[in-house]
Amino acid sequence: MSLAPRENPNYQKVKSQAEKWVVRTLGLNEQQAMQCSKSGLAYLGTIWMPDADEEALLVVAIWMHWVFFFDDQFDEGHLKDDPEAAKEEVLAMMAIMTDGHPVISASENPLRHMFQYSWFGFKKRASPSLQERYKKSMKDYFDGLLRQVDVISESIAVNVEEFMDFRRSTIGVYPCHELIEYAQGIELPSHVFDHKAVIELRRISSDLVCLYEDTHDTILNIRSQSARQNDVLSYRKDLALGVEHNIIHIYRKQGLSEQEAADAVEEMFNALYKGWYLALAEMPSWGEQVDREMLRYIDGCRDTALGNVYWSYMTGRYLGKEGDNIRKTRIMALP
Repeated sequence: MSLAPRENPNYQKVKSQAEKWVVRTLGLNEQQAMQCSKSGLAYLGTIWMPDADEEALLVVAIWMHWVFFFDDQFDEGHLKDDPEAAKEEVLAMMAIMTDGHPVISASENPLRHMFQYSWFGFKKRASPSLQERYKKSMKDYFDGLLRQVDVISESIAVNVEEFMDFRRSTIGVYPCHELIEYAQGIELPSHVFDHKAVIELRRISSDLVCLYEDTHDTILNIRSQSARQNDVLSYRKDLALGVEHNIIHIYRKQGLSEQEAADAVEEMFNALYKGWYLALAEMPSWGEQVDREMLRYIDGCRDTALGNVYWSYMTGRYLGKEGDNIRKTRIMALP
């Protein structure tokens, strides 16, 4: 995984188009529009889908903006501790992917309009089997969010294994794998996704997005402490907002110091890195054509984690203007 990412040549054009569309759809003011641009969400797609055409990349960019605005409602917004309202919103989103659902205007519900826009774009090219797998992944994501709301609203204590189980869903990586298939034009038979090696690669890709710090195996220091990312780089933001669904926080609740928590995350990372190559070794051959497409799919799973690493340092979402300096020094001050 230690390689520089390829970037989609359509990135700058799509970034501009997507941000203007989002600002108009959500009715963002000037300051909010600036924050939206600084978040660099379209950058994730440019690494995940380096060969996608402009149309597909725009659909994914709109989806990326949707999922972050949608997800924030459950992390720090009005749905974070309201199970009934959260369930109602999730059911409304799932219904959008059913046949015959009426068109939702931006004025009626901006976020549902955004999701429907991305769904229509995805459905235009995706095969029926890909659509069904995408729906399943979206349901897994939504179910994870509802589980998160239950944990918060009922003050349920979870261990690391339980936390990673629903965090794996709430991070939203699984539907991204289907979006990569769509945008990259990857064509695979449905049965290959039942193989244990493919299932494991998808899981590891998702877990790496939660925990992975740097593809070049460098160390991030939190007040001279080693740690890894996504939960690590978002830890400072989560501390400031009182958000507790973070792997560092879970370890801290078990009595570990920040240093010990960071070391535990490092061990998790090393296990994932090893597991990736073990899963590759277990991958069977399905014939030349399928194998060729599977290699592209594996690249997509890898690039999901890789893109998140590069994006996490450039975005102002977690680190403000300090991302580049933190990447160079490996030092991040905590509140």
